[in-house]
Amino acid sequence: MPEQKMKLLVADDHRLFIDGLKFILKDELHIEIAGFALNGKEAIEKCNREEFDVVLMDINMPVIDGIGATTEVKRLHPHIKIIIVSMLDNISSVIKAIEAGADAYVLKNAGSNDLAEAFKAIHKNEIYVSRSLEHFFTRDPNKKLITKSEYIRFSSTLITPREKDVLKLIVEGFTNPEIAGKLSISVATVETHRKNMLAKLSLPNTASLVKFAIENKLV
Repeated sequence: MPEQKMKLLVADDHRLFIDGLKFILKDELHIEIAGFALNGKEAIEKCNREEFDVVLMDINMPVIDGIGATTEVKRLHPHIKIIIVSMLDNISSVIKAIEAGADAYVLKNAGSNDLAEAFKAIHKNEIYVSRSLEHFFTRDPNKKLITKSEYIRFSSTLITPREKDVLKLIVEGFTNPEIAGKLSISVATVETHRKNMLAKLSLPNTASLVKFAIENKLV
C-alpha cells in the first residue's frame, strides 16, 4: 500500500519562489503541493477551508505576515506543521518564529537539501533549523536538531545581566525614573536598556516584553 502523501500549502508572495519550489518538489513522491497563498490572511483562510499537513510559510508577506499567520494557524489547527522559509537570517526572527509555533526555520538560500531535512525532522515531531543558523544555538557541530525549550532558553541568553536588572523592575511595575533611582543610573540609560531588549527579542512594546519575561521565566 503506497504511503499517504503529505499535503502542502505554500504561503509566499513571490511567484518565482513558488515556481522554483514546484520544480524542487516535483520528484518528492510523498509530498503533494495542494494549495498556494499569497499572504498570511489567505493562508489562514485556506487552512480553515481545506486539509493540509504542512505549510511552507514566508515571513515578509502583505496583509498578515508569516509570524502572525503561524500563530493563528497553530491556534486553530495545532496538528498542522509549519516550516518557515525566509531570507531573514537573524536570531531574533528565528526565535520569534519558533515561539509563534513554527516547527522548522529554513533559509531560502540554503538549498533543497536543507528543506528535505526539515521535512524529515517535522515528520518525527522534531524542530529543525538551517545549518547556517545552528551556531546561534549550539557549539556542537554534530548536533542538528534542537527543541523548542532550547530556543526559549537561548533567548534568555541574549539579555545581559544589567538588562535583566532593568527587566525585573519593569515586570514589577516600576517607571523609568524609579528604575533609574533604584539602579543608580540615568533615565536615558534605562530607556536604552528597554529598547535594546525589545530589539533583541523582536518584541513590539513593553507589554509584550513583560509577557515574554514572565512566560519564559527570565526574571
